[in-house]
Amino acid sequence: MKDSFHFLFFAILIILAGCAKQTTPTGGEKDEIPPKLLKSNPPNKQTNFNKNEIELTFDELVQVNNARDQIIITPSIGKKFEAEARKSKVILKLNGELKENTTYTIMFRDAVQDLTERNPAQNLKLAFSTGSLIDSLSITGTVSSLLEDKLLKNYTVGLVPYHDTTNVFKHEAQWITITNDKGEYQLDNLKAGSYLLYAFDDKNKNLVVDSRTEAFAFKAQPIQLDSSVSNILLKTVLLDQREFKLISARPIARYFNVRTTKGIAEYKATSAVDSIAVSSFLEDASTVRIYNTFPQLDSLPVNFHFVDSATNTIDTLLYIKFDTRTSTKENFTTKIEFCDFLQNKSLLKAEINTNKPVASIEWDSIYIQLDSVNRITFATEDIQFSSDKRKLYLSKKLPKETDFTNKPTTSRTVRERGEPTKEAKPKEEEKPAPIPLNNLILSKNALISIESDSSADIKSTIKTITPENSGLITVEVKTTENIIVQVLNKSFKVIQESYTHLTRFENLPPSEYYIRVILDKNNNQKWDAGNFFNKTEPERVIFFKSEKGVPTTNLKANWEVGPLLITP
Repeated sequence: MKDSFHFLFFAILIILAGCAKQTTPTGGEKDEIPPKLLKSNPPNKQTNFNKNEIELTFDELVQVNNARDQIIITPSIGKKFEAEARKSKVILKLNGELKENTTYTIMFRDAVQDLTERNPAQNLKLAFSTGSLIDSLSITGTVSSLLEDKLLKNYTVGLVPYHDTTNVFKHEAQWITITNDKGEYQLDNLKAGSYLLYAFDDKNKNLVVDSRTEAFAFKAQPIQLDSSVSNILLKTVLLDQREFKLISARPIARYFNVRTTKGIAEYKATSAVDSIAVSSFLEDASTVRIYNTFPQLDSLPVNFHFVDSATNTIDTLLYIKFDTRTSTKENFTTKIEFCDFLQNKSLLKAEINTNKPVASIEWDSIYIQLDSVNRITFATEDIQFSSDKRKLYLSKKLPKETDFTNKPTTSRTVRERGEPTKEAKPKEEEKPAPIPLNNLILSKNALISIESDSSADIKSTIKTITPENSGLITVEVKTTENIIVQVLNKSFKVIQESYTHLTRFENLPPSEYYIRVILDKNNNQKWDAGNFFNKTEPERVIFFKSEKGVPTTNLKANWEVGPLLITP
């Protein structure tokens, strides 16, 4: 009897424990209604609140999801707060002292959800003051990417009292909010004052801008908040604002590499020696390679001037010395990026990329074989080099009757004098390879690198662009400022650009394009990214949009679109 009593006692305890455990109900129709806040302690906009715990009561059982990322308290009290669900209640423990005479705002975002379908409570926000007044001013606006004009969701918008020494890369914002799906933000319950406003993609959730990996925007001039302001646009860019300095300068294999902390936008190397060191960027753009073109020298003094994308500079004198014990060098590679024939202009354009600076060109080895007899050849005036001599830009005017469209793809082998006749055929392996017709051809040894190695055989078909298979876009910009007008493809790659206020962009393949205008303040014909520490915002960028707000322009073959009018 006693054993039966014990068994019954423990069975009741297990049942009660199961009833007390908060679990998701099963069965029934799908719950699509979010939890509704019934009351809170303190009530919204409560004054003279001095407690360290907040309680919210909802109309159903709830749970807390990822509280420290989802709950935003401003002014910031750090991440030490805790939140837990107790049936239909949420208890928020602040675990810190609140400032006197300060209005606090708590945004719960998606932190509070129902148990059945994890529906988050909508627009859940609570404001209270430790003083006798609730601050009521606000700032609203949108966050978008400057160079792509895309609205950005889940970006952090920060606000701090304005001061010349404020550093958003080291210090957390005091007031923060998060943009919604439309890129919109709203900072509420602010007091009058002067503020620094900025936005950033807080990937690591540390409330500090990491400019190496996180795009950000800032207002160079302080926001003078005397009344609520709206429609403040924040345009983000990825701009590395870390300190720009030299990391290393030393021989690596056959070369001498100079490396900095981040990407180099431009550089200049000068020396008292007539034969200056030939140099080029490596793939990461933070390393400059010096090639040994003067092995007779033991050590060479070279002055370097480096500039990063934020216009920071490094000026230094380095002594270049090579390790002559290493003989292995990288292979010399070449690639034809494109080769187009613009029929309406009778112009052939091509780009050739190499992995090393080019020292010389064998002009007879660059040609187009038209038929078994005729060739198009090139000369010095037809080619321009990039500054590091790793890109060759080919541009040659051809006779108007030139036609690459209706010819066979390969030519017959040309029989030279003394070659065996059909009766005395050479062995199969001795037959010379046929020369492709209507291809841009770079024969072996056409390009000689700075290290005296030669290029391999490469060729490319020629794409003929005609008014019938291409289109034209005319753009007119109504401003007196210096501008850069760009046509971009759907990947935001620049296809063509111009510096005039009325431009005809011809020979564009059928596609959808963006039209972007850069207001070039310093007239240097490039976009400048600005500098937070110099209080210089990026140069302004404007995108063309149709009357219906469509950002792309659809261009079909044999079409002319425009003029598209843009007024900054």
